[in-house]
Amino acid sequence: MKKISYLLLLALFICQAYTAEASLDFSNFITIGFEGKAEMEFNQPEDLIQAPDGNYVLADTGNNRIQVFDPSGKFIRIIPPPKAKNEALTAQPTDNRPANLIKLENNGLRKPVGLAFDSEGKLYVTLMNNDMIVVIDYPTGQVKGTIGSSGKKEGQFWMPMDIDIDDQDRIAVAEFRNKRVQILDLDGNQINEILYQEQTEKGGFRQLEPRGVFWTADGDLIVTYPNYHQVVCWNIKDGQVRWRYGGKASGNKKGMLNNPSFVTQGVDSHLMISDTKNHRIVEITRDGKFYESHSQKGSSKGRLNFPRGLILTKDETMVVADSGNSRIQFFTAGATTLLLKEAKALANKDDWNAVMMNVEKVLQLQPNNEQALDLKVNALYYFGDNAFKNQDYDKAEDYYRMVLRYRPDDGNIPQKLDAIFWENNRPILVAAVAIVLGLIGLVTIIWLLKLVFRRIKAKVTE
Repeated sequence: MKKISYLLLLALFICQAYTAEASLDFSNFITIGFEGKAEMEFNQPEDLIQAPDGNYVLADTGNNRIQVFDPSGKFIRIIPPPKAKNEALTAQPTDNRPANLIKLENNGLRKPVGLAFDSEGKLYVTLMNNDMIVVIDYPTGQVKGTIGSSGKKEGQFWMPMDIDIDDQDRIAVAEFRNKRVQILDLDGNQINEILYQEQTEKGGFRQLEPRGVFWTADGDLIVTYPNYHQVVCWNIKDGQVRWRYGGKASGNKKGMLNNPSFVTQGVDSHLMISDTKNHRIVEITRDGKFYESHSQKGSSKGRLNFPRGLILTKDETMVVADSGNSRIQFFTAGATTLLLKEAKALANKDDWNAVMMNVEKVLQLQPNNEQALDLKVNALYYFGDNAFKNQDYDKAEDYYRMVLRYRPDDGNIPQKLDAIFWENNRPILVAAVAIVLGLIGLVTIIWLLKLVFRRIKAKVTE
């Protein structure tokens, strides 16, 4: 029984070590750009995504254009390409092209906000003021088509904001004025519609304005509701809410938001939210629980002012459209992030000595780092269980008691120490039991002899 319990506990803590999450400290900052109209200058930047070629694509909303730059922050190009000053308007009275395309070619984009790529690499852009989606050939930057028009019907828009496209080429569009999220196919036909309502003080209901949309890998849709200070995860199949994060009132404490806008994928299936009026990035778990927040209000490096679009790259660099500061910020991982990431990989290889070395370095930098402490506790359990298995009970006890320094309420340690006590004192206990059993046997024999003697004596007397 003891061996079975031991094996179950060992498996439990090894599994915990395998799933230990690495915290992102983002202690290194790089800022690019400032307010203006030139290359890599910005005016109210909004959505920010990564293109199939690895470059970053930014909706430079106030400048009515899209800018493309590489991962180092070097300017690549503008979409659509600027016209030469002497280039004549191409729209002629006999032009057979759709009116929307003629208007766009002559006047350019107006207030681009949301950006998304489909499976073929075409770029889709929401135009907030024109109530349409523009389809752009990304390599050339030329407009190839449009989706929608102004209105409230299916496939029409009123102040479209963010857009996202999943791996099935379903388009999700957040319409702020229509107070709905439309799910469309690539031709603009409505597949579904999401309406989110709150109950008013008078007992009625009002629809809430969505702003950001984000498809998860498993097909759920994350939607931000800035005026309700909430992020909602929708199950598209049945239209039900899986979870909510935030509340009716704004706030800056854990579990609270203030005008959330965009969402992107984090590490370990986490989600990163631009908590715009709190001037920070909030990181939550996949099931909608607070995990960590990053940055605070300011104009110095590493500080944010009304953050909007954001992405987290494969190398765990967070890139943020710092809208209020009219710039782009790159937040790169610091020492603790890199050390914890390496420690997690080492834990998966059961190289716990190396794990402990990394963890101790992290704790020197951040003594209260919870992820490092969790890994250290798991390592101590691993060492203690191995010592117990090898019958080195004194060493096992030392490791288990060290766990109590970091987790005083750990309910498994008393059981571990009890097991060590019994194993350590087994010879004494066995001898004591043998003596007791021997005494009981001797007393029993004496009692039997006395009983026999009495019966013999009774017969003789008769």
